[in-house]
Amino acid sequence: MGAEQSNSSAAPLKSQRDEDIPYTSYSISKPINNDSPKASPRLKDKAKSSHHRDKETNKDSHLKNNTLVVVAKGNQGNTQIDPELLKLDAIPVFLPLMRGSLNIPNMRDPEVLDKLDYRQVLEMCLRYQEHLRQSSEAVAFDQNALCVRIKEIDYITHSLMTSIVERQKKFAKYAEQIQKIGEINIVLNKVKMNVEQTTALMERLNNVLPPEDKLEPFSMKPA
Repeated sequence: MGAEQSNSSAAPLKSQRDEDIPYTSYSISKPINNDSPKASPRLKDKAKSSHHRDKETNKDSHLKNNTLVVVAKGNQGNTQIDPELLKLDAIPVFLPLMRGSLNIPNMRDPEVLDKLDYRQVLEMCLRYQEHLRQSSEAVAFDQNALCVRIKEIDYITHSLMTSIVERQKKFAKYAEQIQKIGEINIVLNKVKMNVEQTTALMERLNNVLPPEDKLEPFSMKPA
């Protein structure tokens, strides 16, 4: 019975040792240093078999990738090329005169200044100078015309402003006179009222006087 128990206890230990270890074959088979123990032959066999399977898989995929597939050319209609593309294709390849502007190493030409003709550049500058001179003269002429026109408009505006101010002063005087007319009318009404009261008093006084002392009837109407 003791032998059976020892055999039964050894069986699970062996099965646990034979289980797959969760490491790659490379990390197990490669020792850390010289003192590290070497991998077991069983792990080496497993690594070799997995490496062999990988080779076969790569070989099959390589054969599949190298397979040629021929496809028949379909019916194509008459394709017309754009004339703009033809013009672009007809343009020859060219490089700038100053190749150093391309920012490419070993492209600087030290003799490029000697190869350039300064007379063409000078002629272009002279033509540009003449163009600027003519343009400045035209602008100066237009500017002078505008200045003259602005002065004329300023004079006309000043004249209109002066006449308007004078008319405003006249209207102010007329308004003062109209206001005085109203005041005079009020004064005349007061005078008329006083005259009427005085006339009534004079008539009353004339009636009281004796006949030889009576006065003629008083009247405000013109004779």
